[in-house]
Amino acid sequence: MREAFEELGVTVGIRECLAELEYQGTQNFFLANVVSGTIGSGKGEEFTDRNQDRGTYLPMWVKIEDLTAIDVKPRVTANKVEDLFARKRFFL
Repeated sequence: MREAFEELGVTVGIRECLAELEYQGTQNFFLANVVSGTIGSGKGEEFTDRNQDRGTYLPMWVKIEDLTAIDVKPRVTANKVEDLFARKRFFL
């Protein structure tokens, strides 16, 4: 929740953990709903520290059937999202 607010500028409600992977420590990936805020308005260190590469987020809509055809990292998250929709377990 903190990372979504700092990096994206949105407040989210966590629905479930999609994956927990080991890569430079434990990385967690969550399915979440945006509750408030505007994507791209984040004020995290990567946006304010002039000595660091600045982050860029370009949101885009992707059809579920096309999700696994693009380079989503980590791949397991794309597979999990596709599975949620296939099982009709995802509701807005």
